[in-house]
Amino acid sequence: MRFTLLLATIFTLFAPSILQAQAGAKVDIEISSAVLKTAEWADFKYMETLDLAQSGDQKALKSFLEFSSIVDGTEALQHATTCLELIPFVNDEKFGSIITVLKPKLKPVLLNRLVLAQARTKKEELKKPLTEWAPLSWKALNGETIRCSSCNKTDGQMMKKPDGLQGPNSKNPSSDSETGSSKQ
Repeated sequence: MRFTLLLATIFTLFAPSILQAQAGAKVDIEISSAVLKTAEWADFKYMETLDLAQSGDQKALKSFLEFSSIVDGTEALQHATTCLELIPFVNDEKFGSIITVLKPKLKPVLLNRLVLAQARTKKEELKKPLTEWAPLSWKALNGETIRCSSCNKTDGQMMKKPDGLQGPNSKNPSSDSETGSSKQ
């Protein structure tokens, strides 16, 4: 009985470190076991989404930030710490541009939680004001629109934007290049 209690205590103390080690060398971000349990309950693939977001996947990053609306209390702060520590991996411009497209009511929630998470993170460079090291994310959290100049590029070439997101100067792939008329 005492041995089981001792093991449970040790696991509880070192669970975040164990989770970081299990996630592989790519993840140098604090991840809470309590948040993972909530994610499992919510049928949200937390680690998979985090890995994709960390590698620059915009859809995964948006989904990861939107998960903030699912958690509350201590878990909200723990998830916010993970989000805060994700910013340097993704880069400020991309993080800010994703915040821009989030629901308006989620932005102030994220802002408050990220500021609180700064006191919780063990990374000293992230404890500085967001305006110093993530100014675009700060602006997006405060309602400004951030456009990511590198978000739709891969290997120096622009990726095709999804239908309906073509800009006014974009060429419609189904139009005739000389006449500008649409092919049906």
